[in-house]
Amino acid sequence: MEKKKFVDNPINGAEERLIDLGYKQELKRGLSVPQNIVMALSNVSPVMAAFTYALAAFAVVGTATAPAAILQGINVICIGLILGELGSLYPVSGGLYSITSYVLPKPLVFLGVFNFMIQAFIYIPAIAMGVGAYLQILFPQLPQGDVATSVISALSLIVALLIGLNSIVTNSRVAQVFLALQMIVIVIFLYIAFANPQRGLGELVFHPQALDENGMLVPATFGMVLMGIGIMCAAIDGYGASLGFSEETKGSCRNVGKAVFLSATITAVIIVTVDVFSMVAAPDLKAFLSADSPLLYVTESYLGPIGADIINIGIIIASFGCNVVLINYMARVLWTGGRDRLWPDFINNALTKVSGKSQVPWVATLVIAVVDCALVFASDLVTMITFGGMSAAVVYLLIAIGSIRSRIKEKDIERPFKMPLFPLPSIIVIVFLCVAICSQTPTDLMIVGGIVVLAMLYYFAYYRPREIRENKEKEASNEE
Repeated sequence: MEKKKFVDNPINGAEERLIDLGYKQELKRGLSVPQNIVMALSNVSPVMAAFTYALAAFAVVGTATAPAAILQGINVICIGLILGELGSLYPVSGGLYSITSYVLPKPLVFLGVFNFMIQAFIYIPAIAMGVGAYLQILFPQLPQGDVATSVISALSLIVALLIGLNSIVTNSRVAQVFLALQMIVIVIFLYIAFANPQRGLGELVFHPQALDENGMLVPATFGMVLMGIGIMCAAIDGYGASLGFSEETKGSCRNVGKAVFLSATITAVIIVTVDVFSMVAAPDLKAFLSADSPLLYVTESYLGPIGADIINIGIIIASFGCNVVLINYMARVLWTGGRDRLWPDFINNALTKVSGKSQVPWVATLVIAVVDCALVFASDLVTMITFGGMSAAVVYLLIAIGSIRSRIKEKDIERPFKMPLFPLPSIIVIVFLCVAICSQTPTDLMIVGGIVVLAMLYYFAYYRPREIRENKEKEASNEE
């Protein structure tokens, strides 16, 4: 009997599509589209992204961060269109991982999975380290140094974990409070920047500068702009978390697509505006690029130490709220991978445990938090952010390729959220990210190459043989 073609509906289309794809509804559907966007933006943490993640770009490519951020912002909006289409088609809580599993050949799926899973163990400790560092700036009487930062960071992760083990509705309410505080910080900072322009936007975009090894300003090369795009992949990221809550979003499949597209667009606009106009308002570019926190330098220049402290408090609160949501999101990715039996069965069985009352994947949540607590003692913030950008670029590149493959292979399937101007958004993303990846340092390229090798080894040495063996056992059972 031919399978009935799925048709979306505004009441419970996402749940029906989930069942149509072969899954059971196990998580609680309690999020509206605005609540989903709040969770995604809390995961992005615009304040954390602009004030901390962009540190790597300022340190490596100087004011070439401005053209790099603008180009990556355009790229992110195109990615949002792609994710909106594919997320509405496959509204499964694995997010980016689930999409790759439907639109790519199996070996490439594992390449995407490995790069995406790595982000769970990069972004969360990086954010926690930001919390520790900014707390030490705010309270100089706290123990200083790398070890002290790591201890404070680990403690913040433990608190975020305790909140994350509550229900998704509770977490959404917490995220709303944290996001509101973040937006207050963003508005204050942008008011400062717009009220105190020191140079034109054209100067930053067309004549960028960077610090040389002697701390002197020198012209930035076009290659640095391209390298900056790769770094900004980490700074303007996190909007994909919207898809991580697909199985908890109410209504139609189109709601899932709308949520992720709006999340991506809002993310791009906020972070690009804050980072670019921080350079417009910087009293002195050399001092700006030399500062431990360039955006705090701008704030203190116009509001004084008290104003800088207020913004610092906002950064800490924003960063903590971001980790609450990110732990939730990445836990659901691990949970979905266990449900899809990506790993050995004893791991899958553990990861798929869901708490009875709050209906959250508690084992996966614990795994994320425990591993990341360990990593804050063995990581460097700038290195993690730079590598996180590379890892994110690889995942989005694969998804853009998959979006074209999906249109070719499944021409007749209903797409509740259909990207306009296809295939232009996909082509733009592929070109941008290929150039950005190739422009990174040899070390980062070698690390990514190592991940490719590891992913292929896992697939061909373990997963594929298991798949073949189980298919044979199933055929033999059917014959009997």
